[in-house]
Amino acid sequence: MCRSDRGLTMRVLYFIPRYDSAAMGNRIHTEVIAEWRAQGVTAEVITLATGGNHLTMRVEEGITVHRLPVSAGYLAKLANRAVAAIWPYPYLAGAITHYRRFIQNARYDLVHIETAFPLGLVAALAPRRGSPPLAVTLPGADIMAEPEYDYGYGRFRAVRAVLPQVFRRALVLRADSPQIHDLAVRLGADAQKVVTIPYNITADSFPSPGVELAELRRRSRAMLVERHSLDPARPIVVSLNRLHPFKGIAYLIDALPPMRARGLRPQVLIVGPSRRTPQFGDYGDYLSRRAADLGVGDAVTMVGGIPHHEALAYLAAADAAVVPSVAESFSRVVIEAAAVGTPPVVTRTTGASAYVAAQHAGLLVEPRSGESIAQALATLLADAGTWEGYSQRAVAMAPAFSSAQIAADLLRLYRSVLASES
Repeated sequence: MCRSDRGLTMRVLYFIPRYDSAAMGNRIHTEVIAEWRAQGVTAEVITLATGGNHLTMRVEEGITVHRLPVSAGYLAKLANRAVAAIWPYPYLAGAITHYRRFIQNARYDLVHIETAFPLGLVAALAPRRGSPPLAVTLPGADIMAEPEYDYGYGRFRAVRAVLPQVFRRALVLRADSPQIHDLAVRLGADAQKVVTIPYNITADSFPSPGVELAELRRRSRAMLVERHSLDPARPIVVSLNRLHPFKGIAYLIDALPPMRARGLRPQVLIVGPSRRTPQFGDYGDYLSRRAADLGVGDAVTMVGGIPHHEALAYLAAADAAVVPSVAESFSRVVIEAAAVGTPPVVTRTTGASAYVAAQHAGLLVEPRSGESIAQALATLLADAGTWEGYSQRAVAMAPAFSSAQIAADLLRLYRSVLASES
């Protein structure tokens, strides 16, 4: 295909570590691809599979999905273990081998790649001849480094050493926040290659058409009060995320004693599946112990994981959604809370905070500081007029992160950089 035809008939390969169109984390990608297809773009998915022996292809929701057999056979398993001793990803050797075979027999105008490591490295190691240009998305975990919290591939020296190679090979680098844009440049990326486009939130993160926001919030709050035996007269604060140390949820618990000293007694729901890390063990258990040690265990409910369709209700029921991450590239929860009128309280080291600050749609706090969170919640919860102002601005901000908008922004970027290569 000649480059001049790409604007009308672009073929994109969407490279992602795991893909399941029904999975909560993958729906943002499925919706972007659907929007591209509506614009005449042919987009197919390629992903990694650990259970099979052969390359497979299936059509899921109208999207062609190719799965690379990255751990097929005894020799592949040996190679994976050997390579993983250098680069901390268990299927890297298999991914490199099978991606090279696939891309040499395929024809695409662009590969959209989710992560500089490992997938960006996999694609960068393929021969240039016959390989399409690479558009690498930097979602954070691939380049960030928070060793104190067991987070980020960037904490490994071997990964940091190859990131400049990936950056050079990429035609364009998409950062999901200004924070990640700046980090990529510090790690060796050409600043002119790095474009900031945030992640989208899914269509079901917004109230359904015809449903009044006030009614949605009322019903959601009644559901949570009944389910968790809450006091309807006390504020409800929600943390909704997987429970991993870098999410900083411990600092939300630390905020409760100073809030009580101010005469405020919020009820905190910590929602999400727990993760285990070498330094912290089971993080959910760690949080429960911390609450008990501080004497605020009665104010904290460990909800655990919930079905994706219930996330909207938990966020809509809350008076505030706290995202206290020590460091995070974006955090869709911030935007999902805004979409249902719940003001976010978010650390300055969370990428989405830049968007919140620009729209005055929530409160920013310092990382690793329960006192800072307590001050923000006191400001938000002590005055109805203040809360209403933040809620209205949050709702107004959210549509800029819809799948339609972000898909259009990405497509405009890709058409532009491909045209510049003509």
